[in-house]
Amino acid sequence: MSALVLAAVLAGTAAAAPAAPGSPVVASVRLEGDAVDQARLARYLEVKPGEPLDPELIRHVVELFYATGEYADVVVETTPAAAGVDVVFRLLKAPLLAEVRVEGDRVVKASTVRRTARLRAREPLWPARLDQAAQDIALALAQRGYLEARVAESIRPGPAGTDAVSTITAGPRVRVGSARVEGPREAMEVLEPDIRPHLGEPFRREQSQAAAQRMRTDLVDRGYWRAAVTVAEAYDPSAGLMGLVFQVEPGPQMEAEVRGQAEVRLRGRIRDLLKEGGLKSDAVEEASDLLEEDARRQGHRLAHVSHHEEQRGPRLVLVYEVEAGPRTHVASVSVEGAGTEGLETSLKTRPGEPVVDATVAEDARTLTRALEERGYPAARVDAEVPDGGGDLPVVFRARAGPGTRVTSLRVESPQALPREGAPRELRLREGGPYRVADLARDRDTVLSAYRNSGFLQAEVTPEVTFSEDRVGAAVVLRVTPGAPTTVDHVVITGLESTKEAVVRRELAVKEGEPLALDRVLESQRRLGALGLFDRVTITEMDPDSPLRRSVVVRADEAPLTSVSYGLGYSENEKLRGSAEVTRRNLFGMDRRLSVFARASFLGFRMLGTFREPYFLGRKQELFVTAFREEEERVAFSFIRTGLTLQTARTLSRSWSLILRETYEETRTFKTNEDCLTFGREFCPGTISGPSASVVHDTRDDPLDPRRGHFLLTDTLLSHRFLGGNTLVKGFVQAATYELLTADTLLAVSARVGLARTFGEEQLLVPKPDRFFAGGDYSLRGFGVDEVRPDGGNALLVGGIELRRHLAGAFWAAAFAETGNVYPLVSDLSLGDLRYTAGLGLRYKSAVGPLRFDWGYKLDRRPFELAAVLLLLATTGRAGVVERILAVVDGRPVLLSEVAVFERVRGETQRQALEGLIDEQLMYREAARLPQASVTTDEEERAFASLRAQLPSATADEEEQLRRLSHRQAAILKYVGFRFRPQVRVSEEAVRAAYEAEARGEEGSFEEAAPAIRARLAEEDLSRRIEGWVKELRKVAEIRYNTVSPEAAAGAS
Repeated sequence: MSALVLAAVLAGTAAAAPAAPGSPVVASVRLEGDAVDQARLARYLEVKPGEPLDPELIRHVVELFYATGEYADVVVETTPAAAGVDVVFRLLKAPLLAEVRVEGDRVVKASTVRRTARLRAREPLWPARLDQAAQDIALALAQRGYLEARVAESIRPGPAGTDAVSTITAGPRVRVGSARVEGPREAMEVLEPDIRPHLGEPFRREQSQAAAQRMRTDLVDRGYWRAAVTVAEAYDPSAGLMGLVFQVEPGPQMEAEVRGQAEVRLRGRIRDLLKEGGLKSDAVEEASDLLEEDARRQGHRLAHVSHHEEQRGPRLVLVYEVEAGPRTHVASVSVEGAGTEGLETSLKTRPGEPVVDATVAEDARTLTRALEERGYPAARVDAEVPDGGGDLPVVFRARAGPGTRVTSLRVESPQALPREGAPRELRLREGGPYRVADLARDRDTVLSAYRNSGFLQAEVTPEVTFSEDRVGAAVVLRVTPGAPTTVDHVVITGLESTKEAVVRRELAVKEGEPLALDRVLESQRRLGALGLFDRVTITEMDPDSPLRRSVVVRADEAPLTSVSYGLGYSENEKLRGSAEVTRRNLFGMDRRLSVFARASFLGFRMLGTFREPYFLGRKQELFVTAFREEEERVAFSFIRTGLTLQTARTLSRSWSLILRETYEETRTFKTNEDCLTFGREFCPGTISGPSASVVHDTRDDPLDPRRGHFLLTDTLLSHRFLGGNTLVKGFVQAATYELLTADTLLAVSARVGLARTFGEEQLLVPKPDRFFAGGDYSLRGFGVDEVRPDGGNALLVGGIELRRHLAGAFWAAAFAETGNVYPLVSDLSLGDLRYTAGLGLRYKSAVGPLRFDWGYKLDRRPFELAAVLLLLATTGRAGVVERILAVVDGRPVLLSEVAVFERVRGETQRQALEGLIDEQLMYREAARLPQASVTTDEEERAFASLRAQLPSATADEEEQLRRLSHRQAAILKYVGFRFRPQVRVSEEAVRAAYEAEARGEEGSFEEAAPAIRARLAEEDLSRRIEGWVKELRKVAEIRYNTVSPEAAAGAS
């Protein structure tokens, strides 16, 4: 920004922050700019007529205007007036990028220049930014062979803003005049075919460097592990030619040898490690450590590895000598000491396995932590293992010390928090065990509560007073809150087509309210979940201000239009194609319109969907969907058209309401058969009218519930005045699930459906709207829709099922069901119920639970089959292989994703679903941080690790594993960048832990401090990550798929 004209503005006025006595009074305030700017910036104009002219306030207003990113300068002028001074703010527009143009030698396209220089729309084109863009473009041209290219960047007013003009003087394109390999003759003959670029081709430095790397790899594969290949360049400017010399130093042929006890698989790994490392010292030592660690894992506690080189003719051999020493095994494992009952099961050291000192030490730490959890803060565990080889007993001697209980717990602060901001329940409780880890967590909980209430300078100091015998501890968390910090202004910048109101309505950070980190993160999450922005950053404009701070929200918009398409072939339809066009952010208000079309030689389908995120001025989505479908089949042809308006609202954690207005018309032709022979959904009819559904779901797993309740009520009204058949229809489904024992489940369900016409319509409702029963989800002793093939106006079905776990993923089931379908509601009679019973087998497969059911009619009638055998997947009527299990902030979580995650982690489907939700929430946060970007090598290493866990993965599963590995690698980097630097272990905390746990028995404080500090740091990091995931879940909108396939079947 150019210098602000504050000296002229405040002539004769001191530059001190508060207005001095006798300062001129502001008579009027004027903002010069277009009407849109004036309306948008008025909220930042704090200078008011009738108040003294305050230099600090004027500076603050100028900073707010500039923070919008749209102005190069803000000039403030004052003019004497009868009532004081008139203040004028003149806004000078910043050069915001609209278009990129190329002039001079047009050797690159404007789109390439924009991508190379990373120029973003509406980015301010300051001189330093233009210089950087010129350097980036010149470097890219040099990589393409224009070594003498010069690029000058300038700006020019354009119709839509400011254009960035790249004036390019490319110079000659340098070509390869000569290229050869220098080195031993045998190497020259082998490596010359690898030369790139070829003679006469444009010179590209990355090609020559890649060729040198290929040459080195070739030499390494031939045994020259220490080979080095460098490229020497000789440029002739007069001829525009480049001479390349690949200088090869192959070194001696190498081999590696391992003497002593070492696994065959390890020998090959050592060889690969040395080859990749070029036999450098770090690779040699790493291989040595690998051999030694492997020997120790086999029980050779005294293993030692040395290495040396031997010349054997033309080859140089690197020899590793493995001196394994005697091998040991665990003869027995015992834990001695008070308070250790039941802790043996947590140990990794087991009888019959090799004695591994690292594992024994880890088990000692595990026992120490377990004793601390039981309320022994001074616990200490020593592991004793005799020297020598053979079978050795392992003894863990525990000295628990006195059990310490919390006698009192207080949080003392001069500033109490309101109830909504008060800290969550603390882990330490009066009468409960005293744990140092819980004390640290409680301190962080109280500190977070104060800082999330705007007390950014708050500090919490724990004070613990032990009784003389150390069996009691009085705990005080003393808070020094400091002054509260509030939000002064929220400045929005970076928007192109999005209205500022869209961003402001998503912000949890509000002007005049406390500035809290959790609200900042929540605001960033909400804006990212909109899908409108490539990047969202929220920063403090004046972070040093203790009382009031302004927040700047920068949102860089993503492309508005996306296009997807596909082609396919089937024997029936022959060639078919599909395309979808989505336009986001219609009118700048986060509205969305998408159009999908699919066509083949036999049919056509078009579907258009409009989404309004704020229906009736509140955060509630409205979907408007219109479709038309035409298809010719062997037995018939049909045309279906429809229009649906739908909105849903979550009433509570388990209750939701769905409202719809539907028009759907189906016409069937070119057939003389009853439409029910080829599917009731193709029967001609028209529905037009409102409908509503209320869903109550407390099941623990919608796909395979073990406990909870489910209730669905659905009503529909259609009338000829609205263009449809005249009828009213209602459907209720209820189910409850209860675990009688850990292996026995009882499920009870009921369905009731009622429909009728009115006016002069026929008594039976049209066929598409009738109720049907029989088949996989109701009265399983009948075939599909077999109870009454023509359907009816009334449905009554009830059932009970008892399931018993057999083994692994198999469950057995016994069921009994009763019900019927009645032509009219008046025909409904409990005396006409049909009865079925049967047995079943359940298997939990990778794509969801599978059901094998055999149902038998208990009241078989003439010409009816006695029994029906059903094979189906409970996730869908036809063996569903994909469905939405949950929706997280508008993003669906699919069955196939959960299935892969389930196999990788070896968990149940419910556990895998919850884990995948956690991972996606963490990745969404990590993806916004540039420091969490994942390199190709990091992603490949993560993928190799996951791929090893699924050796039989299909091509589709491999693709999902790649996405999973990318996300997990990014999360690890994010945790390392965000949380590890926050881990702070004070000297006081280390000393307190030392005194509470060791009491000087492990040597001096200086000796024990490093280990204690490392442990406290890891505990703090784990605690922060756990809290982070909990906070992400608390603010995320997670909706599980509560409408089961059974409900969909019954409602039809």
